Amino acid sequence: MEPTPVFIFTGFVESGKTTMIQRWLTQDFFKEQEKVVIICCEDGFTEYENLADNVVLYMVENKEDLTSMYLQDIERNESPTAVLFENNCMQSVDELMELEWPDNWDIVQISAMIDASKFDEQLRCMRQIMNEQFKYATVVVFNRCDENTKKLNLRAVVKSLNPEASLMFLRNDGTADDELDELPFDIDAPVVKIEDMDFGLWFIDIFENCERYNNKTVQFKGQITRPKGYPMTSFLVYRYAMQCCADDLEYLKLLCVAPGDVKIVEGDWVTVTADVRFVMPEGMDAPSPVFNVKNVEKAEAPDSEYVYFN
Repeated sequence: MEPTPVFIFTGFVESGKTTMIQRWLTQDFFKEQEKVVIICCEDGFTEYENLADNVVLYMVENKEDLTSMYLQDIERNESPTAVLFENNCMQSVDELMELEWPDNWDIVQISAMIDASKFDEQLRCMRQIMNEQFKYATVVVFNRCDENTKKLNLRAVVKSLNPEASLMFLRNDGTADDELDELPFDIDAPVVKIEDMDFGLWFIDIFENCERYNNKTVQFKGQITRPKGYPMTSFLVYRYAMQCCADDLEYLKLLCVAPGDVKIVEGDWVTVTADVRFVMPEGMDAPSPVFNVKNVEKAEAPDSEYVYFN
């Protein structure tokens, strides 16, 4: 039996899930399918209209109705060749994965739909729920972008939780917005100085866009440590990033190598000026930055010791 591809769309009401699914249905792949099943777990403001003869819509009225048996019944009654699943954001992807899906159903993509115009407010009020929207996504789509949308910040928020996710930015008319934001620091300066508020964005960017920084001189602040076994010429500079709460901290660390021995006090805040080079760690498929130290000096702790990505 051929596997049945399943495409999951998650996001808040009015985030664009239904509209995106209806656009997908116009693609040749879905037009050519023998039977496409849409499983919709919420009654949003946009309704499915003018569905093709090969498309069947199942509406799940209550969260309790979405069970393993429900999915098995759909497979038995419809034998779909493709499934589009519109998830209610109040049911996490974790809960979906705990269901016993039909053996031949294969989840090939999870798309998180986000309304860019409401993102900051939703993240501030419902950070944990928002994080769940894109934590497991293969694609994160930010709808309703305009000239005020800070795409770099949105990208940093997503990549801090899900580095493998692809991102798309769409304007109000549904067209792709591929214009790049300007970085909040001067990448062409003799010394690229990273302010405390920009550390999270820069940390994500330097790992994603190594070509921007290779052989550049940068200056940044963090706490210093030397793990057991490190030589006296090497140390780590680290910051803690807060995703949701104090119990959900991420340890961001950067490897620094000096030309001579460096005496440190564990946990001190320091400002490091260093040249960047990239190496390919053994067993990894992406390069990582190494900072060749030119100067390190004690610094004052920032007003907020935590890194935020928005």
